[in-house]
Amino acid sequence: MPSNAPKKAVEMSNDEIDDHIYNAIVDAILNRQLAPGARLVEAFGVTRGVLRRVFVKLAHDKVIEIQPNRGALIAQHSADETKEVFEARSMLEIATVKKLAQKSHKLDFSELRSLVDQESHERLAGNWAEWIKLSGQFHLKLIEANQNTIMTSYLQTLIARTSLLIGLYEIPKHNNCSADEHRAILNAIEQGDEKRATQLMEEHLEHYATTFVEEDHTATADQNLLNLFKNKKIETI
Repeated sequence: MPSNAPKKAVEMSNDEIDDHIYNAIVDAILNRQLAPGARLVEAFGVTRGVLRRVFVKLAHDKVIEIQPNRGALIAQHSADETKEVFEARSMLEIATVKKLAQKSHKLDFSELRSLVDQESHERLAGNWAEWIKLSGQFHLKLIEANQNTIMTSYLQTLIARTSLLIGLYEIPKHNNCSADEHRAILNAIEQGDEKRATQLMEEHLEHYATTFVEEDHTATADQNLLNLFKNKKIETI
C-alpha cells in the first residue's frame, strides 16, 4: 500500500506547488537565511519550468531580481525606495485610523487586541519571522475594518513589500514596531481620538522607515536552494 506522503505530493496542483516554493523562499528571507544579493541556484527537485514560473512571480512582487547572465538574485533595496514604500503606507493608514476613530463606537476591537498579544508573545520568544507576519497582519486588519476592498488590496501589496524589507534589513533586537505601539494606536482609536490616532500611526511608520541598517549586506556567495530547503523538497511526476 503506498504511503500517504508521495500520494499527497502527487495530488498537489501546480498552484499549490508554486505557493509552496514561493512561501518557503519568503520565509527563508524573513528568517535571515537568504541575504540581499544572494544568487539562487537549483531548488526543490522540480523542473526548471516550475522554478521559472515561481521566479517570475517573485520578481513581480520585488522579492527577487532576474538579471541577464546572472539569474535570480534576492532583491536589494535602496533607502529611497524604502522611504517611498513607507510613505505610500502612511497615506493609506493615516486615513484608515482617522475613519476608524470616527466610528469606533460601532466596532469590536477584541480580535485586534488578541493579535497584538500574540505579536508580543512571538517577539519576546525571539520568533522573528512570525513576529513580522503578525505585525503586518495588525495593520491589514485595521484597514479591513473600514471595509474598503480597494484600499485593503493596495495595503496588502505594500505590507508584503515592507515585511520583506524588515526581514532583510532591520536589526532583530530593535523594538520599534512593538506591540506597545500597536496597543497605543488601538487605544486612541477606541477613544475616538482622531488626532492622537493619526499622530501615533504617522510616527509609527515614519520612525520605522528610518531604522533600517544602512550597511552593505550584499551576499557574494550563491545560495543553493536544494540544500537550504532539503526538508521541503517536492516529489513531482
